[in-house]
Amino acid sequence: MRANRLLAVTVLSVLGVTGLTACNADGDGDEANAPAPAASAPPATAAAGSAAGGGLEALPPEQVMDAVRAASGRLTSVKVTYDGAGGIAGSVSADSSGNCTGSLGIEGQGGFEIVRTGGTVWFKPDAEFVRTLAPDAAPGTVAATVGKWVAATRTSTGSLGDFCDLALSTPKQSGLNDDGTPEGGITTVGTRQVDGIEAVVLEVRSAKHTGLPLEAVVAAEGEPHLLSVSSAGRSLRYSDFDVPVRAVAPSPLEVVDLPSIVVKGKISAGQ
Repeated sequence: MRANRLLAVTVLSVLGVTGLTACNADGDGDEANAPAPAASAPPATAAAGSAAGGGLEALPPEQVMDAVRAASGRLTSVKVTYDGAGGIAGSVSADSSGNCTGSLGIEGQGGFEIVRTGGTVWFKPDAEFVRTLAPDAAPGTVAATVGKWVAATRTSTGSLGDFCDLALSTPKQSGLNDDGTPEGGITTVGTRQVDGIEAVVLEVRSAKHTGLPLEAVVAAEGEPHLLSVSSAGRSLRYSDFDVPVRAVAPSPLEVVDLPSIVVKGKISAGQ
C-alpha cells in the first residue's frame, strides 16, 4: 500500500477481503473475474417497506442488503465505532453536510482527535502519532505539536478525512462487489437483540475471497440500518443514526502549521 493511502482505505480492504463492503483502493479491479450482473432485484424501497413490516429475516439476503443501502441513502448522520478493525480503535461521527468529529487510535502508531467542518479537516495528535508522521522530528517539535490542532490535507497526511467519509459511505456499499453487482455468498443465519432492537444476522462467505466469514447485523425494527460488521473479533459498529453532529473549528491560537512538523513518515496498517 502506498504511503499516501491512509488507514481508512485499509479498513475497507480489511472488510472487503471478506466480501461485504466494496473496496478497490488502487483502482485495479479484477474485471476478468467479476461476476455477471445479477438478475433484477425488487426495488430497494420495496425491500425497505417489507422490513418496516417486521419480516426482514424472511427476505432473501440480497433484498436485505437492498434495504440497508436504501436506508443508508436516507441517513443524515451516523457514528461508527472501530473495535480493532485494521488496527484501529475509537469512533467518528459524521453527517451528510461534511461535519465530523471523533477520536481514533492506531495500533503501534499513536492516536489523534479529528474535526471536520467547513471543508477543512483538523487533527490533534498525541506524541506517538507525531513521531509516526515525522520520525526525524526534534523532541521540541513533538512537544510543541502535542495538544495543538493541525490542518490536514489529502496530500500531506494521506486521507484523514476518509475516516469521516467512511461512516456514511461504507453502509451504502454493503453487499456489493467493486463493479456494483451483488456480492454472492451471503446467507441469513438468525436474529438477535442488539441494544433492545431486534436484528437480523447475516453471514458472508464467498469463494471469491479468502479468510474468516464476516458477520453483518441489520436492524429489523424501524429503518433497516447496518448495525455492525465483524470478523475474528474485530468490528465496525454503527449507532446514533440521524443524531446531529456538533463539529467546532479549533481556535487559530490552537492551530500549528503542518510544515513545522515536516512530514516524512507514512501511516499504515494491516500490511
